[in-house]
Amino acid sequence: MTRRRFLDRTHRNRTRRDEGGRGFNPAGMIRLAGFGAALVIAGGVYVGFVRQGDTIYDGRWGVLQRLITPLFFGVNALELLVLVIVGFVAWRIWRRMQ
Repeated sequence: MTRRRFLDRTHRNRTRRDEGGRGFNPAGMIRLAGFGAALVIAGGVYVGFVRQGDTIYDGRWGVLQRLITPLFFGVNALELLVLVIVGFVAWRIWRRMQ
């Protein structure tokens, strides 16, 4: 095989691989998860400083109290919602990897 054919084949394979591999990126997912966690923590800190001593369940946010009221065996709706969302994301990642 000549060097020219080898380089052409290598270039074609590299181009095909680059075009097809734009799906699953673990580093990007880790960055996105860290950014999401930082947003949740910042929101919690903000609410904690703004509402010092108040409860958010007095005003228009009172409907959120239903999310933290235990449903059965001490499990509340918020925990179930988080489990469903995490399960859905894990399922989508698992399907994409196959």
